[in-house]
Amino acid sequence: MEAKIRQALNDPDHQARIGRWLENGRSIRVLVTGKPGVGKSTLVNGIVGAEVAKVGSTLNPQTREVEDFRAEIDGVTVIVFDSPGLQDGTGNEKQYLADMEEKCKEVDLVLYCAAMNETRIRAEDAKAVRTLTQALGESFWKHAIFVLTFANCVELPPRKKQAEFSEFFCDKVQQWEKRLKDLVAQQLEPEVATCAEDIPVVPAGNASTPSLPNCSSWLANLWFTCLERTATDAQPALLKINWRRLKAVEHVKSEDIETKPLHQQPIPIAEGSPYANFGRVVLQNAQPLLRQLLGLQQQSGANLSPLVCQFANKLF
Repeated sequence: MEAKIRQALNDPDHQARIGRWLENGRSIRVLVTGKPGVGKSTLVNGIVGAEVAKVGSTLNPQTREVEDFRAEIDGVTVIVFDSPGLQDGTGNEKQYLADMEEKCKEVDLVLYCAAMNETRIRAEDAKAVRTLTQALGESFWKHAIFVLTFANCVELPPRKKQAEFSEFFCDKVQQWEKRLKDLVAQQLEPEVATCAEDIPVVPAGNASTPSLPNCSSWLANLWFTCLERTATDAQPALLKINWRRLKAVEHVKSEDIETKPLHQQPIPIAEGSPYANFGRVVLQNAQPLLRQLLGLQQQSGANLSPLVCQFANKLF
């Protein structure tokens, strides 16, 4: 594979193909949904790398419109849709469905947020899943991710020992995963219900706590999952607006995490990550071309190995 990538990157036809793929990355549309107070705005800002959605905004509980936030980042139009009302049971259902269909029919990434420190899925979540499927169609779920927010707030039951926390945490993630996927499968036609199994479930902590019991960097884990689930034409956009944040783990400083808001924090790429397994030689050959195609300047400490992986997946 390494030789194939190296050869292709030096081939003018493949260079043109990569260039056309990158040229598509002019916009990205993200839908975030979940109950108020589950950290939706902070989370989506952390994914796009800028303060696009308003953190802590207080929406009128009677508002039954999908609110959109827009920003221009490095020549990329970023649109974030927030869907109030899905989990609150207020307002006119037909009007709300029509609003969703008009604004969110073509979204590139969907973040469905639920608080992991809650004990169960509520009826409101079942209603929200049903509404989303009805308004946007079954194919909508192929770009979705279930994000378990406040994962850092999960507490060990009194009867458990601290040494059992990691196992308890992973079991809790699996329980949420089964419940959420079953919820989606119930709303899909039998012939496509299996697509619910492909929806990733990713725990997310807070800005000052990078690690969780199941990973060393929940932000990196979530961001790369978002990259994989984003619609193909919008993947270059997500890369363009975040390339400065992609860094090899040894270049990430603790103060960058402890003192910066989530959307300004680096996204560490650990040794052994699927995004760092093509070898140093491949990256040395690939990065100059990739930087040129993206119109980027050479910067020390930046690591664009995820781009190489995406090209390998999309082009070969």
